[in-house]
Amino acid sequence: MKELEGNPGKRPLPRNEPRPQLPVKRPRGMGRGQRAYWDQHAPELERLRILTGLDVPAMRLMAEHYTFALEAARILGEEGLIVEGRDGPKKHPAWQALRDASGMYLRLAAEFGMTPSARTRLQLPPEVEQLSLADLLFEAANGGEASE
Repeated sequence: MKELEGNPGKRPLPRNEPRPQLPVKRPRGMGRGQRAYWDQHAPELERLRILTGLDVPAMRLMAEHYTFALEAARILGEEGLIVEGRDGPKKHPAWQALRDASGMYLRLAAEFGMTPSARTRLQLPPEVEQLSLADLLFEAANGGEASE
């Protein structure tokens, strides 16, 4: 996570920190819209090493809030922004649902670097270099100096 957020303390980051290698599976029980959202965004987040198995609940919530916001927007599009209440015209209840779901979605999306401002703060780790056994042995024998 430090690699993504930066290193304000300027302390050396561990180089051999374990990194999850298992593919992240979409959780069961998601609706069609949520599955579509997951299938569209999860592979890219996983490729960037932002999404891990630990993030599945947050990613699922993000997909849920996204689909809630879309549904509220659909309802508003069909029924309009104003409905008739007991005391006369009032704001449609779906308006507040749209605001709440959109706000929560944006907060979660920022956690995954999925908003423009969040991306400016992300520092993606460099691609992991695959060294051969000979290079690893040479590096170990020469105090960390890799062969060219």
